[in-house]
Amino acid sequence: MTRYAIYISIFASTVTLAIGLVIKEFLIPTVGVGILGLIWAISYTRNMYWVAAPEFALFTIISAISIWGGISSWLAFACVQFSLIAWDLTIFIQRLQITNNKDDHSKMERMHFIQLGLLAGLSFLGVFATTRLRVNLTFGGAAILAMLGIWGISALVYRLRRHEDDIDV
Repeated sequence: MTRYAIYISIFASTVTLAIGLVIKEFLIPTVGVGILGLIWAISYTRNMYWVAAPEFALFTIISAISIWGGISSWLAFACVQFSLIAWDLTIFIQRLQITNNKDDHSKMERMHFIQLGLLAGLSFLGVFATTRLRVNLTFGGAAILAMLGIWGISALVYRLRRHEDDIDV
């Protein structure tokens, strides 16, 4: 199930970014993004998992630059979100392969997908809120809000990791 999700995420990140670039008539970068997606899928097929990290970074950088070029921020966000999911699942499948207990794989996959869906949903809500809400803050208020956000995310990741370690045993 995880393998199919990785292929779907690679395909979705490539297509969403390519659609945004085609709409703005950036044809050469569109071909480049298609080639990058193809390289990522082929390298994953050949178990070259290390390619996921640079590909994720490239897709993120290209998405950020293409926002300056005028493509929809939602398409760029979707590209980053899907490439992040593909990168995360690639790391997860590596961890699954080195686990001793093969009986718990489906349980671990289910749990990881729930956690990944929760984080993806929260990030979507965060982006949606930032595009819809306008709040005037002082620098101090913004700094306090940023520290609370960092603390909240780190607490969430800590809890998810602790729960995941309980399942690995």
